[in-house]
Amino acid sequence: MKKSYIFIIFLVSLLIIAGCKKEGTGKTGTFFGGVDGVSIEFEKLSPPSKFEQDDSVSIQTILKNKGEFDLQSGKAKAKIFGINLNTFGLTDQYKGSAGPLRGRGEFSDQGGEQVLDFGNARYNQPIINSQDFTIRAKVCYPYQTKGLVNVCITPLIAKESGKEVCSVEEQKVKKGDISSGPVQITSVTEEIRGSDQVRFNIEIQNQGKGDVFMPEIECEKLEEATARVANKDKVEVHILNPADVQCDFRTSDLTNRGIVELVGGKQVVSCFTTARDSYEDKLNIRLNYVYLDETSVPVTIFESTTK
Repeated sequence: MKKSYIFIIFLVSLLIIAGCKKEGTGKTGTFFGGVDGVSIEFEKLSPPSKFEQDDSVSIQTILKNKGEFDLQSGKAKAKIFGINLNTFGLTDQYKGSAGPLRGRGEFSDQGGEQVLDFGNARYNQPIINSQDFTIRAKVCYPYQTKGLVNVCITPLIAKESGKEVCSVEEQKVKKGDISSGPVQITSVTEEIRGSDQVRFNIEIQNQGKGDVFMPEIECEKLEEATARVANKDKVEVHILNPADVQCDFRTSDLTNRGIVELVGGKQVVSCFTTARDSYEDKLNIRLNYVYLDETSVPVTIFESTTK
């Protein structure tokens, strides 16, 4: 009897713990949501904030995938910049992640992380008393934001006769409809145009702290000023469902896939479909892009005490 009582208490405890874990994820819809992608920061004491000229100090960064898109090995890249790399004995090349960086999901609500080691730095120029520097690091990675938004497909005759099964009036984006990523779908509204056309107005915004670029552009290419300007603030929009949706992309004819250029960090793209009956559906959207973010750490180098 005593053993059975203990076993019941154990089972109840497990259920409570499992419930707390599920509740603690903050996931209320299809996605966790948020504006995070891959972050970059310097590893603690790599470099230290203060060191002597003769010291050889470690330079390491941590990449954390806080969004909801998985990155294959080597896709996320980082490099050190903002200082004369030759005088510190550091490379000016990008270094790729050694393994996959998984995003947040059902099996991991934290996402993956990796440490990138850039070797040791040693300042090779004379120092008088002390000198301050700011060491910077940037991360460059391809990413995708997903959207699954409830929409209403209704022809005008159904609306006017009161036979519609849903409404086109309200804001369609709800919490949990959009996956976490620095580029977000912030609004989807609908309107009926003509007798059988439903139009979607989809607002896209760069809500991260970094810069967004054309998908599939190589990170190394973005080091060139002309390529950087030509590809900046461009996002590929792909509508997977409804299958017959067409959008007004400036770079192509009406289609379900094309490039949108953000102005002031945002843009609205208009798409439409034909409504032959009244029904609810999912607007399935993918945003593809390359994202560039950075971090920095101040350091002070003191004159060597050994002569």
